[in-house]
Amino acid sequence: MEKIGFIGLGIMGKPMALNLIKAGFPLTFYARRPEVIEEMTAAGAEFAASPKQVAETTDIVVTILTADPQVREVMLGKDGVIEGAGEGKLIVDMSTISPLTIREIAEIAEKKGVPVVDAPVSGGDTGAIAGTLTIIAGGRKEDFERCQGIFEAMGNPDNIFHVGPVGTGMTVKMVNQFIGGINIAAVA
Repeated sequence: MEKIGFIGLGIMGKPMALNLIKAGFPLTFYARRPEVIEEMTAAGAEFAASPKQVAETTDIVVTILTADPQVREVMLGKDGVIEGAGEGKLIVDMSTISPLTIREIAEIAEKKGVPVVDAPVSGGDTGAIAGTLTIIAGGRKEDFERCQGIFEAMGNPDNIFHVGPVGTGMTVKMVNQFIGGINIAAVA
């Protein structure tokens, strides 16, 4: 079973990570807040001192962060995921960010032989807690298939979609958000 790294233990990420632990995946995480560190280690996860250390000690690194600047910092910053990643590793970003940002990160990671999958989610914190998220993934087919088990631990197997190359997941999620917004405006 692959070792999973997890960064981004907020409203969405913490229940997603806990569902991975419940599914039996060994999980290493990075967090800044002491109460999150305490809760995750009590659940059986292992704490890492930096995003770089998460990448060094795991096979697949999952991130779900607030916005583009936070994803850039965790991936590309000092002691970031890219610094610790190497061949054989896989990066899965489940944040909702710009397709341009994830493509830029993928291009940098590919130079180190590390593929990237963008897999934003839909379903809110309720879906994250229940493990019923919709997952919309972009990336190489073989990398998507490598993630199938972790995606099924966090999402509804009937709502896990591979939609094309890296960046396509973010694009489809953006269109989904626009449609949702249009529907809300129409009802209002």
